[in-house]
Amino acid sequence: SMKLSQKQINQIDNYLIKLKVKYVDVRLELIDHLASDFEASNKDQQLEDYLKSKIDFIQDFEKKRQKTIHWSYQREMWRRLAMFFYKPNYMPFTIMLGFLVYWMQKLQPNKTSIIVLVVSLSTIHFWALIAGYSYRKTFKRLQMAQPLYSIMALPSLFLYSMGAAKPWLENQYFFITFWFFAVLFNIAGAIELRNKKNKILEYSKNII
Repeated sequence: SMKLSQKQINQIDNYLIKLKVKYVDVRLELIDHLASDFEASNKDQQLEDYLKSKIDFIQDFEKKRQKTIHWSYQREMWRRLAMFFYKPNYMPFTIMLGFLVYWMQKLQPNKTSIIVLVVSLSTIHFWALIAGYSYRKTFKRLQMAQPLYSIMALPSLFLYSMGAAKPWLENQYFFITFWFFAVLFNIAGAIELRNKKNKILEYSKNII
């Protein structure tokens, strides 16, 4: 099979940019796929014509990849949250947090405990924002990094839902459960964010 020249590789890349495939990592995967497919199927066909015949495939590939990435992140998040309940190195923290939340509720009047709740969630929220912002330049160009923004939005999700949950937050059992899960969920998100961020930075070093 014939090997594609650098010029032809660039031609594929430019064609993908023209089709508005904006993420670098998606383009790399597509170039890889299209180049080997073109090499294998080449019957004196012009690269330009071959690419035109692949428009549907390219757009399909992009959509499917976005979905796959989104769901793999969701799965990882839930898996990470579950670890707090069965992994020996996570369990002490879960138990400690449980006691802390229970003790807070028993000891403090409601107003103080709600302030502590807001502060604890806001702290994680700001950490996520700062962590995300410092790598925005790199991440903007990678589709695999896009779901990180929804992980970073997790703490604010709990903060905003507090308004709606206010009547129930006055019930001490609901309050304990809400805070306990909000903190665990956000810490799971923070761990996930850190791991993914390191993986993505490793990846982007090689390609950007």
